Amino acid sequence: MDADQAEALAEALGGSAWNSGGGIYLVRIERADGHLVVISDEAVCEYSDEEAFGSGHCISGILLQ
Repeated sequence: MDADQAEALAEALGGSAWNSGGGIYLVRIERADGHLVVISDEAVCEYSDEEAFGSGHCISGILLQ
């Protein structure tokens, strides 16, 4: 998704838009329990914490393709 799409989705869901590099934008939602939900064009993934996100260890997800 582009920057405008990410900003709009982040605003609607209470998250933040994040540029992961190379023109790729994600939406990050930080839950009260410390988990992160990250949305891209391709998937919605839940990570147990920031470290798990950094290493790509998704604990649950939904492919959008």
